[in-house]
This record gives sequence, structure tokens and C-alpha cells, in this order.
Amino acid sequence: MRHLYVLLHRYIGLATALFLALAGLTGSVLAFNHEIDEWLNPSFYEAPAQGPRQDPGNLVDKVQAEHPRLQVWYMEYPDEPGHSALLAMVPRNDPATDKPYAEKNTVFYLDPVSGQTLGQRYWGECCFSRENFMPFVLELHYNLTLPGNWGLWLMGVVAILWVLDCFIALLLTLPRGRPFWRKWSTAWKIKGGHAYRLNMDIHRAGGLWLWLLLLPVAVSSVAMNLPSQVFKPAVSLFSPVEPSVYEARGRLPREELGQTQLTWHQAHQLAQQEGQRLGLTAPIGELYYSFEYNFYGAGFGQHDTDAQGKSWLFFHGTDGRLLGQEIAGQGTLGERFYRLQLPIHGGRILGTTGQVMIAVLGVVIAVLSVTGVYIWWRKLLARRSSRARRTT
Repeated sequence: MRHLYVLLHRYIGLATALFLALAGLTGSVLAFNHEIDEWLNPSFYEAPAQGPRQDPGNLVDKVQAEHPRLQVWYMEYPDEPGHSALLAMVPRNDPATDKPYAEKNTVFYLDPVSGQTLGQRYWGECCFSRENFMPFVLELHYNLTLPGNWGLWLMGVVAILWVLDCFIALLLTLPRGRPFWRKWSTAWKIKGGHAYRLNMDIHRAGGLWLWLLLLPVAVSSVAMNLPSQVFKPAVSLFSPVEPSVYEARGRLPREELGQTQLTWHQAHQLAQQEGQRLGLTAPIGELYYSFEYNFYGAGFGQHDTDAQGKSWLFFHGTDGRLLGQEIAGQGTLGERFYRLQLPIHGGRILGTTGQVMIAVLGVVIAVLSVTGVYIWWRKLLARRSSRARRTT
């Protein structure tokens, strides 16, 4: 059985090494995504006007009037004084062709008091300019910048293999024979020596010491990439998880989804009223509209800083009725566990300490991947050398 574990660990590691190294390094940067982006692009975020903030719907109307070939689908409306509002736009359909206009997906930053446009950038553009760096890293981390859902699915498969390999790797560190604890204690140490020995110690001991951190990140990676396909069905074996509004609406025939009638003004007002009724004290920090499934989503809070995840309310885009709610700390055990995955993945479940841990862990994941490939390469050379000596 041990030989089978060795083979599985070897080939799962080789198949996922490049992806995990890339995900680890980009994830290390993304642990401080908002902070780094604001440092790189202060002109996007610093809103100098003083006075009462405009209603989010006014900002949407303004930017859509200025860019008639684009339409807002998502906005961040922070409650921080002197901080800009973010509005993400995608091309409208050309009535003449019923196909999207040849416009790029664009993000605008507006002063929420004056409505002045502070800056704009094209989302996901390559690569290393100040304005493009963090969005590009974000896209690279989550979907490898591949079109459609191919990147999400690929990284989801990698995440499943990573979860499996976490357990296989742990089993391989267990010693054969006795005394168990004395022998196992050597696996936790970096003794040093020649290059192969040092890499082996780093690979094994690093994985052991950080195993209880690596596994939750691997599990949350499955949740981020394959929520409805894998994660929720697996969790539902132990505790029920209701389909999200997105999933439920996706199962309806197109003619039952209705037509867009609710404005951004109305959606924001409904979200405020319903949030007060439910006792949600955090301000609305995010709003989005699903063109595909005709509903609005309103998120309460800022930058996923709540340790239990952000609370969301969802409203029908035609008549404004409440379609669903995801309240932090409420729901079945399975639903609460699922909502914890985003704060776990970004480390924000533990505040700044958690962000630092994730930043360090991302580098460790890359190191474990590189050392694993190095160990395989050295063993491959040794096997070839041994076969060559036997044939001479």
C-alpha cells in the first residue's frame, strides 16, 4: 500500500506543482489585494470632495449616461470617508446586431460626493503596469486568465487533487516500525546537509508543520472554484446546503426569469429596508446585477472583513421581491461552513494576522512544489544511473 501512496504522491505532485506554485505566489500577493492596489493607485481611491454622499443609483446613472455603450453590473460603495466608489461595466448589446458592442470591460472610480470620475482601467489587461498589476494577478490566481470557465474548472480539479494529496503526504511521513514517536519526530526536523537532503527535509517538515493550515486552504480552493459541482454536494452529505439564488435562477426557463424593471436606486433602497428589518448593522458595501438571471445582490460590509463572511440579500429584478438571503452566522451548519470558505481562503477570518499567515503560506506552497519537483528529478537521475550501471 505504501508503494501506491508513493506513486500517487509523486504523480499528483508533478501534475499540480506548476499550478500550485503559481497559485501560492499570486495568493501571497492577494492576501493584501486591496491594500496593495490602493498603494499602487492612490489616485483611484482618494476622493477629495466633502459633504453627503450621493445615492449609488445616481452614480450608476451618471457613468452610464457618459458611456452609453457600457452598462454597470457591479459596484463597491464603501463607507470610508474620502474613499472612492468602484463601478464595473460591460458592453451593452448593439440593437442592430444583438451582439455586444466592441468595448472593453472597464472599471471606473468615482468620487461618491461629487460624482467626478477619478480614474478608469480595463479589467484583466496584461500585466505589470501600476493600474493593471493587481487585477491581472487576481485573474491569474482564480482562472489563469483563460476564457470562459476553463480556468476555474482546471484550478478546481487541481484543488481536489491537492486535498487528496494532503492526506497522502501525511501518511507517507508516518514511520514504519517502533518506537513510533521517536522515529516520527525526525520527519519534523530540518537537519540540513547536501542539496538533496536539505530539499527533502524542507519538503517533508514544511508540509508537516503547516499541514493544519495547508488543508483548509486546499479545501477552500475547491469551494471557490467548484462550489455547486463538488463542494456543496459533499458538504450536504453531512448538513443540508440550499442552492444559491444564482444556482436556483439558473435552473429556470428563460421566459420565467422576467424582464429588468428594478433600477439601481430601487434595489439599494429595498436592500437598506430589508437589512434594517433583519437587523443587519453593517452598511451596504457591494451591489451587483445579474443580467443573465435578472436579480440584484446586496452585500453588507467592506472587503470581506467579517470573520463569518459577508451577509447578502437578493432581489428579483422585475418586482423587487426578496429571492433569498445569506446572513453571516445563520443557516444550517453546512451553509455556515460554506460561507466561511472565502474568509478562510484570504486569511481575513483572523484579521491582519490571518492575512500575514496567508501571505507566508503562499510562499511556502510554492517552495513545497519546487522542492517536490527537485526531489523527483534527483530520484529520476539516480534510477537512470542505477539502470545504466546494471547494463554495463
